[in-house]
Amino acid sequence: GAADLLMDLLGDSSPAPPPAQQPQGGMPQAMPGMQGGMPPMQGMAAPMQAGGPPPPFTAFEKNGLSVKFAATKDPANASITAVEASFSNANAAPITGLVFQAAVPKYMKMQMQPATGADLAAGAVGGITQQIKLANSMQGQKPIVLRIKIEYTLNGNKVSETGEVSNFPPGF
Repeated sequence: GAADLLMDLLGDSSPAPPPAQQPQGGMPQAMPGMQGGMPPMQGMAAPMQAGGPPPPFTAFEKNGLSVKFAATKDPANASITAVEASFSNANAAPITGLVFQAAVPKYMKMQMQPATGADLAAGAVGGITQQIKLANSMQGQKPIVLRIKIEYTLNGNKVSETGEVSNFPPGF
């Protein structure tokens, strides 16, 4: 049975032509069985088959500082979105004392983890990351919106920027 098929796939016990034919007949039957027997994997696999999570998008870009958001949906709860904010510095000088703050509308809740650091070396790409968890009680009716405030020092000058992030991919 299965052990013979495995040995055939590995090519240990049979000449080349039979193993080439058996996997073609066996594979289509094995794949649905594997997915059907593991329901938690199905929920995680479905978005991947549709092209995987959306690529990170630019949430903020000014004065050589860029913030990209990589957003993923909780497969068990579509109203929950996990965001990894990654900070990059295109300047020839370091950015120091970086503080990223965010606020959400009343219909949303937010949990923010501390950033992995406060200083971005010159030319650093994704040098600091910060995890944000968002819950949208109006999922499908109102979009995810964040008001952001970023403070940092560049070339000895304190900089404070505010903005809004509302360009989440469709479905978020």
